[in-house]
Formats: sequence, structure tokens, C-alpha cells
Amino acid sequence: MPTAMIISPHGDDAAAFCGGTLARFAAEGWKVVLVRVTDDARDAVGLSMEEALRRNADEMRAGAAKLGVAEIVELGFPTDSLEDLSHGVLRERMVYLVRKYRPYALFSFDPDQRGETNRDHVRVAEAVAESLWVSAFDLHYPEHFKEGLEPFSVCEHWFFGRELPNANHVEDVTDSLEKKIDALLCHETQLRHMVHQMILQARTWGRRLPMLEAALDGDKSALVSMFLTEQARAVAEAGNLGDGRMGEAFRLERFGAFEPLFQQFSEPLPGAEPGVEREGID
Repeated sequence: MPTAMIISPHGDDAAAFCGGTLARFAAEGWKVVLVRVTDDARDAVGLSMEEALRRNADEMRAGAAKLGVAEIVELGFPTDSLEDLSHGVLRERMVYLVRKYRPYALFSFDPDQRGETNRDHVRVAEAVAESLWVSAFDLHYPEHFKEGLEPFSVCEHWFFGRELPNANHVEDVTDSLEKKIDALLCHETQLRHMVHQMILQARTWGRRLPMLEAALDGDKSALVSMFLTEQARAVAEAGNLGDGRMGEAFRLERFGAFEPLFQQFSEPLPGAEPGVEREGID
């Protein structure tokens, strides 16, 4: 059974950006491991940090269960503070997790995405991207090998983001979109925080959105469902998946410029499980 790992800066990122694909993988028999990098202790409004930490952790576990996540790894770094953390410290944790779980596919924010102002997202994207090659070097972090770990290289790199300049793959999530919606709705505390931010911005604009005000302390299912469905429909249309289909967009990488070489000259490894064949890999 192959392993897919999602390295999520915050608890809700996995569901919001690639929840449909993760749910599909889990349904197909993959082991899905979710890594939450920060503690989300400040991602709330009207709560103490202690209560926000507790609620967001509980809601993250509930959302992960909706997606079929098999294991959750908590790194526990302070949220909205990764900019203050040494890049080397964060990279070492990413390398360690890659070597420990040996994922076939790894999901994370794209370090090349545009329009990203959340520095937690940016710092995780940079550390993960670097770890994808550093994890294969035996002179990097040799202390890992004392635990029985070995150098390892991930096969598939699934990068997502708010705006992907080089998206090359659209995954059909028509059959798993409801799981994505249900998973994101579990993050009530973080959703309420986001809605509150939008209400404040609208006030600065001199306007109000009654639907947001109703959703602040009320049912958010219609709002979340509408947003995710329209987003997935637009992605599917851009990716030519066909009428009525739903999609999630990625920059999917494997061997990069060496892909033709691997395609032409590789041969099956005796005793190994066959790899996954996919379209749209550069």
C-alpha cells in the first residue's frame, strides 16, 4: 500500500487545498499521513489561545477522519511565527519525516506560487521543496540513521497553492468533493476566524455582506459548499475534464527534465510494487 503525505502548515490547509485528492487516494487504499506543522493557537476570534489550540486540534482530527487520514503527525510550532524559525530547523524536520514515512507522493504548498501572503505557507513550501532532494543525501542529518532511517527520495511531488503559475495536472475529485466539503466544515473555529476577517474588511470598505454575518455564528455549510463547488467546477473546466466534473489543480513533478530518460530506459525493479502511471508529469 503506497503512502501519501500531506505537509499542512495549518489544520485546515489539507482539506481546503487538496482534500478531494487525499480522500480519493484514501478510498483507493493509500495510507494518508497528515503533518500539521503549527499549533493553530492564534487562528480564532474571541477565544483564549489555550481554547483555540484545543478546539483547532479537535477539529483537525475530525476533518482528517472525514478524508480517511490514517495517521496525524503534530510538529507543534507556534502558528503565524514560522518566519522567526530557522530554515535549517524546519528543513531538518521535513527531511526526517520523509525518511521516516517514505511516502510515494508528497503534497505541499508550491514554493513558486503567486499571491501568497501567509508566511507560514511560504516557509513550509520552501523547506519541503528543499527536503525533497536533501532527504536522499547521506551526508545530511546522519543522526537520523542512528534510528534506523535511510536516505530516501519521494517519487511524486504534488504542489498546490492559491495561484499556480505552472499547474500541469488536474485531479478529478467529482466523487470525493463531498468529503472535502465535510472535512473543511469540521474546522468551525478557523472558518469563523476567516469569516470574521472578511466582515472586518468589508466594513473598512463601507459595506456589509448579510450572508457572512449570518454565517459567523450560524451554519456555514451553504457558504463553504458554494465556494468549494464553484472552485472545483472552474478547475475542471480549465482542465477539460468534461461537463459536470470537479477538479483540483496541482504542479505535479516526478523526474523533471529527466522524465524522458526514465521513461525510455527504466525497467521494473524485481520484487518492487509497480509505480503509478500518471499524465501531466514534467
